Amino acid sequence: MQLHNTLIYISQITVQLNPFRFYNFFFFKKKGYSLIEVMICKKYKTFNLCFIFILSYLFFRVEPFTPEGRMAHSSILVGDKLYFFGGFSTGSCSNEIFYLDVSKSFYSSTPTWSDLTQDAGIPFKSCWETVSLNDKEQTIYLFGGIMKDLTTNNDVFTSNVHSLNLNSLTWNIPNIKGILPKRRRSVKGVIDDTGKMYIFGGASDKGTGSLTPKLLNDMIILDTFESLWSISTPVNSPMARHSYTATLLSNGVIVYIGGSEFNQVNRTRNVDIKQINLYDTKSQTWSVKVCIKIIYIC
Repeated sequence: MQLHNTLIYISQITVQLNPFRFYNFFFFKKKGYSLIEVMICKKYKTFNLCFIFILSYLFFRVEPFTPEGRMAHSSILVGDKLYFFGGFSTGSCSNEIFYLDVSKSFYSSTPTWSDLTQDAGIPFKSCWETVSLNDKEQTIYLFGGIMKDLTTNNDVFTSNVHSLNLNSLTWNIPNIKGILPKRRRSVKGVIDDTGKMYIFGGASDKGTGSLTPKLLNDMIILDTFESLWSISTPVNSPMARHSYTATLLSNGVIVYIGGSEFNQVNRTRNVDIKQINLYDTKSQTWSVKVCIKIIYIC
């Protein structure tokens, strides 16, 4: 209706521009909407072409993509492109994929987003998942989270892992051997140079198909080259937790900070930010350090 009103406004202006006389300017009704059927300019063909150009611009111009605000999404930096996956917005999970080219300058208030959803959208609505990059294969692995049907919004779990090939922009479900880990959400995965993806803990609840809410503290490892699962639970593992940060250092140690955990009376609490849990991927052992000073950067 807004486009119709715009066309009517333009037609009124052009008809009033004497001697530019338009005739055979017809409208017909169809399902309550007015459409332009024929528009012929008697004189001044150049002006007529200009007018048609204006109409074409109104019909076919490409509006810049601006993603909605969201939570529970995942992101991964691939070269100069920062990719974003899924998330929870306006009461539902999303299957959107878009990126920001950080090699180009932009205003923080109006960044230039590129939307890939039409060609490479997640096959389901996804939120509280994690994504990691196998740089050698140029493949992003999406693990866990809540998975909803695009139409019915029902649970559509078929696999813990889905992979996106960045060259072909196609999704696949890898055939992974080994013991299948429990479904979970609110985790953070990292991949090392050997192609192994490490995922610690997480939350299992109704959204992931579990009738009883539970926090986990196992370390599940996906070998993306061998397509093999392995599960490790060292005796000195941190308490079960979710919603933490995980950062892989160059020496093969993963740094875990923050999150939410269960205390001794099975009540959730925020993890002390000064408690730094370290996982050595080479020895598969845990250690802990305590931060004695926090520097705040404003």
